[in-house]
Amino acid sequence: MIINFVISSENAYSNTKELKESINGSGLKIPRMVSLKNSLTYMRTGPGKEFPVKFELKQKGYPLQVVAEFNNWRKVVTYNKTSGWVHTQLLSSQRTGLITKTTFLKKIPSNSSNSLAKLLPNLLINIKKCKKKWCKVEIVKKNKFIGWVQKETFWGSTKN
Repeated sequence: MIINFVISSENAYSNTKELKESINGSGLKIPRMVSLKNSLTYMRTGPGKEFPVKFELKQKGYPLQVVAEFNNWRKVVTYNKTSGWVHTQLLSSQRTGLITKTTFLKKIPSNSSNSLAKLLPNLLINIKKCKKKWCKVEIVKKNKFIGWVQKETFWGSTKN
């Protein structure tokens, strides 16, 4: 009986050495991309309202990468590598991206295609669908533009 207890406790100890990305989380893949639901969201130093605000995110739709989960809180990272915790109610699964270098919005997914617009860094885009190297995106400013950009020119969700 005592030997059984020793063997069982050793197994339990060896399992706790593994680093967990999710504790009572969603069960969804980590890392993954999400976006902000609101135009003002507080990023905290830990997973709870009792933790101080580390950073204010002020752009609805801004893409974030989820790198860990704790109950209803998600540890997220911005394009600039700022990390912190955000409550799940403030996040959306809407696929967005952030243009990282000057590029052109193309009519079809080809470099030789006609350009519809010049896209500058830090422009927020909505991702509609992706192929191997290109994504169909939407940009809503004064007018709505729909076209294709190369995946390498933006940061955000790139699944099909």
